[in-house]
Amino acid sequence: MGNQEGGGSSAGVFLAGLLIGGAIGAVVALLYAPQRGDDTRDYLKQKTNEYGDTVKTKAGELTEAAKTKANEISAKATEVGDTVKAKTSEVTETVKAKAVEMGDTVKSRANELGAKASDTLSTVKETAQSLAERGRSLMNQQKDRLDDAIDAGKQAAQEKEQELKASVEASG
Repeated sequence: MGNQEGGGSSAGVFLAGLLIGGAIGAVVALLYAPQRGDDTRDYLKQKTNEYGDTVKTKAGELTEAAKTKANEISAKATEVGDTVKAKTSEVTETVKAKAVEMGDTVKSRANELGAKASDTLSTVKETAQSLAERGRSLMNQQKDRLDDAIDAGKQAAQEKEQELKASVEASG
C-alpha cells in the first residue's frame, strides 16, 4: 500500500499518479489491442472498475488515516490542555497556601512584637514606679535629716539662749 502517514501531499501525488497511469494504460491497451472492439471495451471497462475500486479503497484508507491523525492530535491537545489546567490549579493552590502562610506568619510576628512591646512597657512602668518610690524615700530621708538638723539647731539655739540668760543673770 502507499505511505499512509506521509500527509495529504503524498497521498494526492499517489492518487494523481494512479489515475494518470490508469489512463495511459487504457490508451496504450486500445492502441495495441489484438482483440475485437467489444472485447477491448469490456477489458477497458473492467480495468476502469478495478482502478476506480483501487482509488476508492485508497481514498477510504487516506480518509481513515486523516481521521486517526486528527483524533490523535485532538487527544494530544486535550491532554496538553488538561495538563495545563492541572498545573495552573497546582500553582494557584500553592500561591494561595503561601499567601495564607505568609499572612499567618505576619500575624504571628505582629502578635509577638505586640507582646514584647507590652512587656517592655510594663517593665518601663515598673521601673519608673520603683524609681519614683526611691526618689520619694530619699526625699523623705533628706526631709527627716533636715528636720533633725533644724530641731538640733533650735535645741542648740535654746541652749545658747539659756546659757546667755544664765550668764547675764550671774553677772548682773
